[in-house]
Amino acid sequence: MFEYGWFHIAPWGAELSIYFFLIGMAGMSYALSTAPDLFGGKFEALRPVQTPGLLLALVIVGICAPLLILDLGQPGRFLYPIIYFHWTSPLSWGSVFLVLFTACIVGFYWAKHHGNRGDLLKPLAVVGSLLGLSMPLYTGLDLMVNTTREVWATPWMPVMFTVLSISSGTAMIALIAKVMGKTGADVMVILHTILLASVATTFALFLGLVVSLLYGSGEMQQGWQILNSQYGTQIWLLTFVVGILAPLGMLAMPAIGRQPTILVGAGIASMIGAFMVREVLLVAGQLPQLFY
Repeated sequence: MFEYGWFHIAPWGAELSIYFFLIGMAGMSYALSTAPDLFGGKFEALRPVQTPGLLLALVIVGICAPLLILDLGQPGRFLYPIIYFHWTSPLSWGSVFLVLFTACIVGFYWAKHHGNRGDLLKPLAVVGSLLGLSMPLYTGLDLMVNTTREVWATPWMPVMFTVLSISSGTAMIALIAKVMGKTGADVMVILHTILLASVATTFALFLGLVVSLLYGSGEMQQGWQILNSQYGTQIWLLTFVVGILAPLGMLAMPAIGRQPTILVGAGIASMIGAFMVREVLLVAGQLPQLFY
């Protein structure tokens, strides 16, 4: 018979949820912004939003670094995993990736607008996009390696965080295109395809999480109780209904979903869900505790 002890202390809080959300958005924004130089062809349609997308990624990184330092408590703790690098530590890899990703953003912008170095654009686009999309991957791994937190300790976590980042970054680029009036047919097709695929994948992953919580270990089932009792509105209304079902419904029919206003609305809804599920899992995942 299990005895349940409810620990309502969550040392990892809002700073990390915002960081997880923003850094993933920056990575996908960079990937889409550099796509015209990397792929060409139909992706040339994204050229008008390239510079705003790059600047957005740089601004987000500028916000993320203080958030990470704030969570760690002092600047020295941010430098520690870089100076004393550990090959098996997701935090060490993530800290290095953050620095290198920032360098790629600055380098691509310089090569494009000031350095007249077109030969550097493709390499920087490839490396920067891989680094940018590795950021949400490492944040999920940061949680997954906590084996004593069974709600987190699943390969589902880094995959979900990466997919959520694809949705958020695509939604932000769609919003920029709408504001700038650059909503041509090719732009809408590209953004609609990526957003629909990522939201549909999120739907499948969310159902997988529910099954894991329902039929997993005692601690997983306790996590299910916590999610439903303390975070029911956030997980079911804001994440599942607003962040997954609503965008799926808006994007399901391409003729409707590719309309700029509908696409941006679906993107904003998916961003709400992408942030909320991180917030809930980050905090709620720290609460279950079983005593034998």
